[in-house]
Amino acid sequence: MTVSAKHDVMAPAGKPLVIVLGEDTYPYQYLDEQGNAAGILVDMWNQWSTVTNTKVRFVSRHWQDSLDQLAQNNADVHIGMAKTKARSAAFDFAKPITSLNTYLYVHKSIKSKKQFSDLIPYQIGIVEGSSHEVMLQQLEPRLSYKRYKNRNQLLAAADKGELYVFAGIEGYQRNDPLEQDIAANFYSSSRILIQKVDLFPAVNKGNKTLIRKINEGFALISPSVIKQIERRWLGYHKQTSGVVIAMQNGVEPYADIGADGLPTGMLVDLWQLWSNKSGINIDFISGDMNSTIDDVKRGIADVHIGYPESNDIRSGLKQAWHILSVKSRFFSRDQHLENIDETTMRIGVFPTAPYIAQVKTAFPKAQLRFYDSLETMVNAAYNNEIVGFVSSSAMTSHYLLANKLWAEFRQYTDIEFNTDMFALTRIDDSGLADRIQAGFNLISVEEQIQIERKWLINPDDRYFSGSTNKIKLTSQQKQYLASLGAIKMGYLKNWAPMEFQGKNGQFLGVNADIKNLLVKQLNLTIIPVAYDDFGLMVNDLVKGEIQLVASMAQTTARETALAFSSPYWPSPWAIVTSLTQPPIFNISQVVGKRLAVVEGYHIVDQLRQQYPAIDLVLVANTEQGINAVINGKADMFVEQVATLASTLKGGQYPSLKMSLIAELTEQHSRIGFFPGVKELVPLVDRVLSTIDESTQQNMYQKWVTLDLSSDTLQYERWVKILVISVLILAAIAFVIFLSNRRLNTEIQKRLKAEDNLKFMANHDNLTGLPNRGLFDDRLHQAVLTHHRDKQRFALLFLDLDGFKAVNDLHGHHIGDKLLHRVGLLLNKCVRESDTVARFGGDEFVLLLNNIDDKSSARHVADNILLALKKPIVIDNITVTISASIGIAVFADDADTAQRLLKCADKLMYQAKKIGGHQYKINE
Repeated sequence: MTVSAKHDVMAPAGKPLVIVLGEDTYPYQYLDEQGNAAGILVDMWNQWSTVTNTKVRFVSRHWQDSLDQLAQNNADVHIGMAKTKARSAAFDFAKPITSLNTYLYVHKSIKSKKQFSDLIPYQIGIVEGSSHEVMLQQLEPRLSYKRYKNRNQLLAAADKGELYVFAGIEGYQRNDPLEQDIAANFYSSSRILIQKVDLFPAVNKGNKTLIRKINEGFALISPSVIKQIERRWLGYHKQTSGVVIAMQNGVEPYADIGADGLPTGMLVDLWQLWSNKSGINIDFISGDMNSTIDDVKRGIADVHIGYPESNDIRSGLKQAWHILSVKSRFFSRDQHLENIDETTMRIGVFPTAPYIAQVKTAFPKAQLRFYDSLETMVNAAYNNEIVGFVSSSAMTSHYLLANKLWAEFRQYTDIEFNTDMFALTRIDDSGLADRIQAGFNLISVEEQIQIERKWLINPDDRYFSGSTNKIKLTSQQKQYLASLGAIKMGYLKNWAPMEFQGKNGQFLGVNADIKNLLVKQLNLTIIPVAYDDFGLMVNDLVKGEIQLVASMAQTTARETALAFSSPYWPSPWAIVTSLTQPPIFNISQVVGKRLAVVEGYHIVDQLRQQYPAIDLVLVANTEQGINAVINGKADMFVEQVATLASTLKGGQYPSLKMSLIAELTEQHSRIGFFPGVKELVPLVDRVLSTIDESTQQNMYQKWVTLDLSSDTLQYERWVKILVISVLILAAIAFVIFLSNRRLNTEIQKRLKAEDNLKFMANHDNLTGLPNRGLFDDRLHQAVLTHHRDKQRFALLFLDLDGFKAVNDLHGHHIGDKLLHRVGLLLNKCVRESDTVARFGGDEFVLLLNNIDDKSSARHVADNILLALKKPIVIDNITVTISASIGIAVFADDADTAQRLLKCADKLMYQAKKIGGHQYKINE
């Protein structure tokens, strides 16, 4: 009797039940690396086989073929599928045994598309025979589709850029390269839910006996077993659809509960990003170090947020992921301890610290005392119970600053212990451990660095910024980079410290370091090409003779012919004149003078438009500009500060001096690209985003810092020769005296210039106010401090009304002076403890510390609006101005720096939208 003739019967006794499954629907039904059937449904059917004492045999097919296999009676049952009208006509179904969510995965370039109707212009990738097409047709009939035989073919098409939308099920991407590439471009956080789908075992029509046995067998399986199976594959139980994370309190800036009762800190941000990447919901429960570990062991929580472990000290849990490393240092109230490795003293440590053995080695004569909290350890040091203690540098620094104890303790930076922090799960929770790894693998190095910068103010405390890990590239990106072959990067031979040619023809300078970073991170081959003339180099870039040029300004004219990276290096301007010329303080002193400037610099057009009375003398390079001043062909020469400082430091131009000009707009260096390689821009931007202030400082010290030691040594050798000669000619002693005084004067001038460089790195050149970088640091510190002290502070986001009209009517030089005057006015409206910063353009932000209530912020805003009502006279021109102000209050409106800025910015636009000349605040 053939299978097709059977009704209400099962397979003959002794023969296994043949179960057909789809071979690539991970993690529900698929073939593993060994070719064996695997997944949630396979494990459930194996349990069914055990409780019913029925042998089963699995066969796998492509999805449509698996349906055909059952329809043609070549299998007894389908392992599990969604019900559709067409399938119900062909098969009978048992009760559902599990469920899943189906989604449309949307490419990051169109992640703003949130509705099915938004996707009508795009072909939807689907697996042939899947239920996705039927469900989507019901939701939006106008959608179109592109069908693939299996899931691998669909994903390969998405990876190649052939698809911008595809249908798929829940379940994290595996750690194979293809699925990691897909996850990097199709964010789980941007996916669109199609439908929750029940999965039903299916048999051919009329086989009631088998249906009954299937239902009876699955009813015998314990719900706890089902839960274990789902946790094994998904990392969480289907009914909760989320992961509970145990976190310890009071370890700021890593983890704590904020004033609003919500988790906050660096580890919290990392886990929230993990949630966005993996698509898994998370929740936090808090406690102390020991109780949170117990919560994981007892199953109250699924994972520990981050726990210190070493080979010597283990918690008994599984190390699912090395989330970061923390630097711990020795702190003491004694500012001048010497030979501490040989001193008998009492030192405080945490009993759970994995570096206790290292502390004993570093302090062999010390007596260790154990403390359960940083507060008790600091108090013990303050009360002289211990000489000092070892603790996390970032955590201790934050605590001391928040409690106004920073000045009383010294951090011994030469004594350092590294602690590895791990996300921990239970030993038997392998599915969750796999899922944790897959989620964190989706987080880029740049994203980790940005979170770390937000929370760890001291660059020396950072882990990701100092990591040697390369940025993660998709297979498609790697193929593109490989296809480029060798590309050429133009640079100027004599433009130190940004770029110059060494004695042996090598490419040196800041931009050479940037080039090396690109080579290392992107595996590029970059050939440096030296130029004498900047204008010629830019022309070759436009023609494609070279593909990259660093230290370029992005202008409207250049944007039509070139592509540009994000800014990576601040480059303010300065003017060089002869020593006999009076100091240059503002650009008005240049009017009517002959000003040399390198042809091709973007500042040429700026000067011509804003200051037409200046007589510009175009030169080919920096050397020609300086020689023009020396030879009298120009009265002065304008160039970037760093380049002038490097050029003048050698002492070969003793008749010249440098002046810093705040009125000239600060330039930020970018990399210019030939349009033929514009796909390289976002990859280069990712590399540039990894350059933090610590890396910039190292480059600064290497290439930019005024190297006075070489001049001093050279002078000392000269003095020795003259001392010998003085025995013959006493008159030379007088020359030495004058030279010595001259050199000391030059040294002081250059030291002052270096101080000015450091000031300009953190302040706006035009107004002298803190710039965005310095303000961000102060804002983050305010959040941390006010969190601890449970106090309010206010953020005022201010945008000038009518500023564009002033610029258009009177010129940019009047507009620039107006901005400077507004900055002075704003400073008069606040206390010394507050901060006024310029964000750029005509936007200012004010940070008002420790306010009692919102009325304090309103009072400041009223004073600002009142002060701005008075006419301002600039160069005999009377201008009027006002402002729109948005006021956000910590922590009433937001509890993070980013949200607070966003709230204040939104309120400012509301004020401007209804006419301006007023402020808006949430009541």
